[in-house]
Amino acid sequence: MEIRIKLGDRYLTIDHLTTNLMKDRLDRRGDLHSHPVFHFMYILEGSGVFTVGGYTTDAKPGMLYIVNPDVPHKFYFGSDGPLTNLECTFRLTDDTGKAAVVDFFDECGFAVTEEGRHTPYAVPARFKPMLSEGFEHVIDAFTSPRLQQHADIMVADLWARIETVLRTMLQEGGMIEMTDDTVASVKRFLLANRHRPVKLKEAADFAHVTPNYLCRLFKEQSGDTPMGYLQTARMREAEKLLAYTDLPIYAIAERLGYEEPSYFARVYRETYGQSPQAHRRRMVAENRIK
Repeated sequence: MEIRIKLGDRYLTIDHLTTNLMKDRLDRRGDLHSHPVFHFMYILEGSGVFTVGGYTTDAKPGMLYIVNPDVPHKFYFGSDGPLTNLECTFRLTDDTGKAAVVDFFDECGFAVTEEGRHTPYAVPARFKPMLSEGFEHVIDAFTSPRLQQHADIMVADLWARIETVLRTMLQEGGMIEMTDDTVASVKRFLLANRHRPVKLKEAADFAHVTPNYLCRLFKEQSGDTPMGYLQTARMREAEKLLAYTDLPIYAIAERLGYEEPSYFARVYRETYGQSPQAHRRRMVAENRIK
């Protein structure tokens, strides 16, 4: 299934290449090279020496590297003990199938320095589970015969998670100002965290406003509440998972942040007028989805 994302005034297709958990790499070196792909690399254990765009840094646990297309880079894995890391490699292509030249930081609206584009970011402890989960979702989809066609969706989700983490880090460090309005920022936060339980206060804290103010602002600009927006996004994803995968109902509920499958089923029935099971049977029979 082809997944297209809008970046600026362009719609680009995600072409997922590979995502892996690379374990215990010791004293492995690569030559300096470049190619038209993204690398998202998150260090879990051990150490290494990475060179990206002329900047050489020590790779340590908790560090996130973002390597943009056509940026020269080389990696030395396991410089002082085995290194374990998560890594996702993908392209963005235009309508002709040609790899697009895209800069992650520019597309996210981050006015960072040249050094900031080529050196790692130390991920705060509170974001580590969210980030690791994003990589794991891509790996799960990529390695499952039933879900491989959904790997591109999970890459888009990983992009959103990384954008959310960096936006928060850079804002808290005073390195960037908001380039989008509060509601747009909160929408990205909610979408990036839709796979786990999220409270209104957490979304408000992310935007540095009170819950009441966020609800009022959200309602004025979007006609919905933050939690209503999140529920709608979850239901749309649930519909796709029901139509295009064989995942059991409880697994879909868990993947979308619902702790109780029965509650998920009740919300789904209220949204679509049918239980998840009945709606799945109908969609499969009709071979279509809204």
